[in-house]
Amino acid sequence: PAYVFLGVGSQYTNPKKKYTFYLSPLTNKTTIVLDERLANLGAFGVQKAIYDTEGMLVKEGEKSKIEIGALLAGELESEIMENITLNNKLILYSDFLNSFGNIDLDWELKIQLKVNKYVKANIGTHIIYDDDIHEEKSGTPKVQLKQLLGVGLSYDF
Repeated sequence: PAYVFLGVGSQYTNPKKKYTFYLSPLTNKTTIVLDERLANLGAFGVQKAIYDTEGMLVKEGEKSKIEIGALLAGELESEIMENITLNNKLILYSDFLNSFGNIDLDWELKIQLKVNKYVKANIGTHIIYDDDIHEEKSGTPKVQLKQLLGVGLSYDF
């Protein structure tokens, strides 16, 4: 899915300590699911399709879901050691209308390593929790996890 946030808020940035905080007490969160099969299943919180008693499609699933709520985001970058940088990004969102008090979490943690003049590496994790995303069989909320390992060559011309 794609998540689009549009809000009114305030941001504080400290360039010396390399951190940023953003607070938006009024934020629109739009979830977009373009895959018709997933939209018909009601994946990622969109309204699922309606079928008749014979299993024929009556109404297709919605491809988007709009929520209004509050957003808090923060990002911190720090040098752990020489040539090792940690980047930590956290986004918290709560919907006012449907499930106020339930907090959606989007947390990304990356470690960037400069091995030498030509070789760089990235290690990271990305965790997403949204109470609108449920396990199909049990109906319980799911946690999405992505792990990242990248090694690249770098050469300046």
